[in-house]
Amino acid sequence: MVDLKKKENENEEQFIWRLGQEKDSGILDMDWEEIADVINKECRNDDSEYRNESAYRKPYQQAKRFYEAGVFSKYDDDTYIQELRDAKHEIRKEKQKMFDERTALNRELREQGRRESMFDIMKRAIDEYEPLKFNYVPNIIPDSDNDFIIHLTDVHCGMEIDSVFNKFNIEILSDRLHNYLNEIKELTAIFHPENAYVILGGDMIHGLIHVNARIEAKENIANQIMIVADLVSNFINELRQMFKYVEIHTTAGNHSRVTANKEETTHGDNLDLLVPYACKKDFKNIDNVNFVDNYLDYDVATFKVRGHMIYAAHGDKDSVKSVVYNMIKFARKANLQLPDMCYLGHRHTNGLTTVDDVKVIESGSVGGMDTYCIDKRLIGTPEQTITVVTERKMIKALCDIQID
Repeated sequence: MVDLKKKENENEEQFIWRLGQEKDSGILDMDWEEIADVINKECRNDDSEYRNESAYRKPYQQAKRFYEAGVFSKYDDDTYIQELRDAKHEIRKEKQKMFDERTALNRELREQGRRESMFDIMKRAIDEYEPLKFNYVPNIIPDSDNDFIIHLTDVHCGMEIDSVFNKFNIEILSDRLHNYLNEIKELTAIFHPENAYVILGGDMIHGLIHVNARIEAKENIANQIMIVADLVSNFINELRQMFKYVEIHTTAGNHSRVTANKEETTHGDNLDLLVPYACKKDFKNIDNVNFVDNYLDYDVATFKVRGHMIYAAHGDKDSVKSVVYNMIKFARKANLQLPDMCYLGHRHTNGLTTVDDVKVIESGSVGGMDTYCIDKRLIGTPEQTITVVTERKMIKALCDIQID
């Protein structure tokens, strides 16, 4: 006997297919008008929703035509279900990929907006900043056959420390730069240099990359940039009166990243680069001061002194040994002269190491020990280096300068 009731696990399409198959096989002796009446009563709650026989007959005949043509015969239930699952999985993967790309794009747009806003703030601060007073009496420039390389690195302007290991603030920073100038002046009386090559070695500001740095930064970032730029400008102005020619090169440090997370930092976005930008305005009409842009990259400086090739980086991306090989690779790729000397900062200590006949000179920190150093058990004193270079001797003298 034919079951004219829709089964509990049977949807409407399955019900129509079963009745149509039973009619075609002769089991069900009903025409499509009668079948439509059965389907309407089983599947429709309101007679206003009842459909005529063609609404059921035509879809059945269409499905039957595909079925008899063998369209579905190649699929068993497991294979068909698996293919549906695979297709659904691919759709999910594509949707997730689109979501990830959209998230990455939105993050990049947000970061770009923050960077643009920060640089606008910096430039406005540069234009509006009132310079500090920096009194210094220059000496007479002598004739000479040698030049100085003056390393000024890890200044950490904006840091404020008051501990048994170190005391540091803006006033002490200014005093230490005065002390540095006094040491330079004394050395000029001994060696009678002609020119000075200044390396601004990075971490000119204390920045916000560590929790301790955020706690210790007394000045906000804009003020840190302006204060250190003002102090460096005065420092260079005094040097230009001691030397016939002063050339300034810049490397970028890790404390000066725009964002604390280095993975989110765009290549070249580093606040150390704003220091020479701000200083240039004070020397635009001064003939014996020249700010030189980097040729290889924003954080690698290259220049010659008395025929010797100098490379300088901050030191957060290079060790004493690796910097030589890294710079040699850069030099070969860019068709530059191989390095004779490499300069690094970052480790807050003075040092001289020879790596495959290349001299690696490290300079310490103007800021001195902070809480990060204390936590890491790193002991040091505020110090920098000055290198005396002649044509015959690459390092005629390396001066270990204590500036505290």
